[in-house]
Amino acid sequence: MKKLIFGLLVVLLVLPLSGNTERKYVVITVSAANIREKPTTKAPILTVGRYGFRYPLVEDLGPWLKIKLPDGRIGFVYTPLTRIEGEKVIVKKVPVPQKPAPKPKRKSLGPLPATAEGKIALGKKLYYQERYNDAIRVLEKALVDASAIVNEGKRRQLSGDIYFYMGLCYVGMKDYQRAKEAFKNTLRLVPDYSLNVTPDKYGEEVIILWRKAEREIEKELMGG
Repeated sequence: MKKLIFGLLVVLLVLPLSGNTERKYVVITVSAANIREKPTTKAPILTVGRYGFRYPLVEDLGPWLKIKLPDGRIGFVYTPLTRIEGEKVIVKKVPVPQKPAPKPKRKSLGPLPATAEGKIALGKKLYYQERYNDAIRVLEKALVDASAIVNEGKRRQLSGDIYFYMGLCYVGMKDYQRAKEAFKNTLRLVPDYSLNVTPDKYGEEVIILWRKAEREIEKELMGG
C-alpha cells in the first residue's frame, strides 16, 4: 500500500499541469491614483494610474495592493481607489519556441490632425495612454502649427498649452529638467497661466516642478 501511494505521488509531480486558473488584475476606478514605491502615502510616487488602467495583482495587503507596472517595476496603490478583476486562463504545456519572438511593432500614429488644436488633443490622448514619446512628437508638430497663427493671443495660449503637456510627458519619463523648462516656457508665453489642479490629478511631482518653474520665472523678471 505504501509503495502504491508513493507511486501515485510521483506520477502527480511529474505530470504537466493543465486546466483552468485565474489571473487577477487591479483596475483603477478613479480619475487618477498615485502608485507608490511602498505601501504608505509618504513613499515616493512611481507613476499615476488613470481611470480604467489595469495592472497585474502581485499581492493583496489589505489597505494596499501590490501591483506590477508595465515596465516591470513593483508599486503599491491604495485599495479603495481600485477594484480587482479576475481573468480565467488555460494553463497547458506548450513547446518552447526555437526562435525569439519578434519585437512588437511601434504603434502608428496614422495621419495627424491638420490644426494645432487637433494635434494638441491627440497629444493629450497619447499622454493619458502613457505613450510619452509619441505625445511629444505630436506636440512638437503642434508647436510648429501654432507658431503660424496670426492672432498673437491665440498663438501664445496654444503654445503655452503645448509646452504644459510636453512638461507632463517629461515628468512621466522622469526627465525632470526638461519638464521644468517646458513649464517655464508655458509661463513665459502665458504669465497668468493657472495650473488649477490638485496633486491627485497630475501627481505631486508636477506640482513641485511647476512651483520651481514659477520661482525661476519670478527671478528672471526681477533680473536675478
